[in-house]
Amino acid sequence: MKFKAVIQGEGSGGQNQAMMLHVLQALQRLDRSADRRDKRACPCVVVKLTPETFAFCHKGGADEGSQTWSHFQVKKLFQEYRIESKRDNKIDLEAPIANLLHVFVSCAGGDKTTLRLSNGRDGRPVLGFEFNLAGNATDHKVDQEVPVRVIAEAEAEGLVEPALPEPEYQIELPGSVAKLRNVLERMRQVGAHFVSVQAAKEPPAASGPGGRERAFLRLTAEAELVEISTTFPGLFLVMEGKDAPSPEGPVTLLLSLKRLGEVLAAVQGLSAEAHIACVLENRALVLYALLPNSLGSLISYTP
Repeated sequence: MKFKAVIQGEGSGGQNQAMMLHVLQALQRLDRSADRRDKRACPCVVVKLTPETFAFCHKGGADEGSQTWSHFQVKKLFQEYRIESKRDNKIDLEAPIANLLHVFVSCAGGDKTTLRLSNGRDGRPVLGFEFNLAGNATDHKVDQEVPVRVIAEAEAEGLVEPALPEPEYQIELPGSVAKLRNVLERMRQVGAHFVSVQAAKEPPAASGPGGRERAFLRLTAEAELVEISTTFPGLFLVMEGKDAPSPEGPVTLLLSLKRLGEVLAAVQGLSAEAHIACVLENRALVLYALLPNSLGSLISYTP
């Protein structure tokens, strides 16, 4: 089993390393907000490696169907990438979030970071990081190790994204998710625990440039003696990846107000190029955050 990769730090200050740091910070925020059944367990992420993909999987809340994945484009992120294993060149690792964060905080400003799977001083597997830090007189080399658990094939094959049908609606959200967060916060302040999410097409007259269809997203929450409802109109429908057109009538689902707020808080710090909400009636909301420079995406599943 072998793995070695070199992250190319494009631009000043290693932008690719910095984006991986932001993704890990988002996953840590979701982990801290999760209701952990085993309080003693070390918060971890799964690092899934194949010849074509590099992904983080956050399993917190998976028992209730909540998961968050981040996929990176290997050719965009790495200038060198080699992997070998008896599992058709697939490797799955479990690593502590805090340790990964510590490393990426250190290497985020570097021009190049080398990752290597090896055995540590105690013979246990580690993911090694090698990078240079700028000094007053000269750069100095830094080596850090993150302890990992190599996940067995049977367990690894079960770590997959939820199998869901095609969403009725794929809607591009407003530029910043801060507006949605503010609405959810007002709902929480009046004592609401759940939010109804409704999506529907707008009349053809509301179509955007090039005839792109638009839709609205309506958030509604009820508490004792009060109801709050906010509508976000004129949002573009995203048809990429869809086989069937969106229905003419509205679709609705009920979500945990707490969970949806946590997801939006986590992705807000990513400076994503776009946020796309996929609405599956009475099943789930899937939020895509498209990372800058086509580096990849973060996907959060909220049932």
